[in-house]
Amino acid sequence: MTPRPQPTFATLANGVKLHYRIQGDPSKPWLVLLNGLLSDTTMWAGVLPGLAGRFRILTFDSRGQGRSDAPEQGPYSTALLAAEAWELMVILGIEKPWLVGLSNGSAMSLELLSDHPQSFAGAVLTSSVACTDFAMGLKSEHWAHCLEVGGPLMQFDAVAPFLWGDRFLEARHGVLRAYHQVVTGRGPTHGPLHQIRGVLGWDIRNRLSGISAPVQLLCGAEDLLTPPWRCLETAQLIPHSRFELVAGIGHSFPVEDPKAFVRRVLNYVGLAQPTEKE
Repeated sequence: MTPRPQPTFATLANGVKLHYRIQGDPSKPWLVLLNGLLSDTTMWAGVLPGLAGRFRILTFDSRGQGRSDAPEQGPYSTALLAAEAWELMVILGIEKPWLVGLSNGSAMSLELLSDHPQSFAGAVLTSSVACTDFAMGLKSEHWAHCLEVGGPLMQFDAVAPFLWGDRFLEARHGVLRAYHQVVTGRGPTHGPLHQIRGVLGWDIRNRLSGISAPVQLLCGAEDLLTPPWRCLETAQLIPHSRFELVAGIGHSFPVEDPKAFVRRVLNYVGLAQPTEKE
């Protein structure tokens, strides 16, 4: 039996340790996967088999996620998480990668693409919006309050209808609830709380016109958290971007249908073999 890889860590200049893992083909282009909020690197388990032969892949936990540090002081703003992701890539010598993000990972990607316009090959971003609007702020504060008063399971019950499509949630509800409890309850409560409150007030709309890398934006037709009209608005602010609506999918496309998600990534990057129409 092949032993499980040991956790690897990088220490940033501010002293924060981030957990990361590198896998895939060392001879292939870099691909960096950026987690959604209140998740960790395990959210990519379904897509890694389809990508590992085509890319050299970095997965990592932002501060407050998984095995990475969760400093007491917060909140963890989107700009801060993006800056730390950039520092991690510099430490690891990663050059000109593709970015693949989900939700808050997509928001971090927009920060990176805006701050370092010549440094990325491109991006495939799912459930990507350009600001935390009033409604999103209300949802976030409600989820934070549920976590404070009722723990991970109450917080899950509040957020679940927004994260997955109807059929997927009904079929996997028990597994998803248990997974959420493990991921959110693994460390101190302040880590997830600082993640949630870190999105409040975020707005990158006036910077998106400076993005020069090719960007594809994907959105599930059943996404209630970052609905299609908001994802489309984001695409319209990014020059030459491509927008695609995915039927039967909610907020978490890489989790709900990993194989279909991989096909779209590979097709956009231009490495996939021709496939039959889905």
